[in-house]
Amino acid sequence: NIMPDQAAWLLLPVETKVREFHAKLLLAAIAVERGYRVVLGEQNAMVRQIDHLPRGLYIDKSIASSKTEHFRHLRQRGNKVAAWCEEGLVYRDRRAYLEQRINLDSLAQVETFFCWGDVQRQDIGGLATGMEQKLSPTGNPRFDLLRPGFRGLFTMETQGLRKQFGDFILINTNFARYNHFFGEDSLLKIQRQRGTVENKEQEAYLLAWRDFLGEMYHAFVAMLAPLSSAFPDRQIILRPHPSENHQRWARECENLDNVSVIFEGNVVPWLQAAKALIHNSCTTGLESYFLDRTAIAYQPVKSDIYDSYLPNIVSQRVETINNLVKVVGNALAGQTVDGGLIGQDAAIEYYAATVGPLAAERVLDAVDQIDLDLPQPTGPSQWLGRLSGNVKLPARDIVRKVWRPDVAAYGRQKFPGLGVDEIRRELAKLSAASSRFSTIRVKSLAHKCFGLAA
Repeated sequence: NIMPDQAAWLLLPVETKVREFHAKLLLAAIAVERGYRVVLGEQNAMVRQIDHLPRGLYIDKSIASSKTEHFRHLRQRGNKVAAWCEEGLVYRDRRAYLEQRINLDSLAQVETFFCWGDVQRQDIGGLATGMEQKLSPTGNPRFDLLRPGFRGLFTMETQGLRKQFGDFILINTNFARYNHFFGEDSLLKIQRQRGTVENKEQEAYLLAWRDFLGEMYHAFVAMLAPLSSAFPDRQIILRPHPSENHQRWARECENLDNVSVIFEGNVVPWLQAAKALIHNSCTTGLESYFLDRTAIAYQPVKSDIYDSYLPNIVSQRVETINNLVKVVGNALAGQTVDGGLIGQDAAIEYYAATVGPLAAERVLDAVDQIDLDLPQPTGPSQWLGRLSGNVKLPARDIVRKVWRPDVAAYGRQKFPGLGVDEIRRELAKLSAASSRFSTIRVKSLAHKCFGLAA
């Protein structure tokens, strides 16, 4: 058994692989440097096998109402819980964000909640009377990957994309509330199931939001042909949100020779490789800005309620197709295209780790304050790690494939497989980019769950 026996464990679940995997791997690697052991794995697999995994600090990516029971269960099993909110940097409307994403019963069960920055901490603090001390402004490890010291992680992919597509134009969409994988009407169904839509007012708010994003979707569709003909010698890549219906976008683009719909891999190499990024209210606009790349917010329709302030303010904002074509032309010519000094001030106000220690280091500074000397289970389950992946729990996966092929497909779109070799390979890249982490070992602990230790 290669894992040292005294060190505390962190449990890092991954739900949407392209969005979270590298950030959790970086957090895991720095944690191991600092003397922790880590379980990194696919969220559903980790939750199903939690009894067989070591007890430790489980770091979730949400404190929504759907998490309350889950946290209770984790704690009953002898774990502690901490969390951040993956959606907590860019939200369109404070009231809706707090209502849908922040649940005080869930917050009550976490040791620490990692905030993206001061704005989110103030917004949640206004709601969470008496729990303010739990709110720790750390930033998020996902944005550490945008720092100059880690950009090398995606050099191969970035170069590959440039070679394949040349100086391409990237369009990132996030209109899932209108164009959802499960169809337009799924929005209300999903929110009702989550318990976030309980009255007519909330329903009206949500439907107006859907309609607004419908307008935005159709305005983006209408922009494709003029953009395509303005830059006939450039490839235009449209990258939809993971929860969107990608087929529908593909149909919208099928008659435009230089426009393709592609959703693959982490977004960072796409942002690094693109010569111009067009988005609306999308976190990727902010990521592009932090990568020192172009960011253009196309705003054919506007809303005081449903627009996201931060990604738009760090971008150069345009409202007409003519202006869009002009600004994209500037970006293709190599000019700096972003939100300038106003954008810079906003970024610092909203995001805690623009300079200085990495977000991952700030997160671990907070974790260091938590007592993680937890009793470990004895008996058969402690042997699990030595079985090296022989404990498989495929029954539910099989049921999902047979009864709900669409759910299984959505799950696969969000989380393609993960294996020891891939983790080792990506860790080696992280190590090459940063000159750290070369001694970390990885082994299989359980189905889709992996142990990392020094």
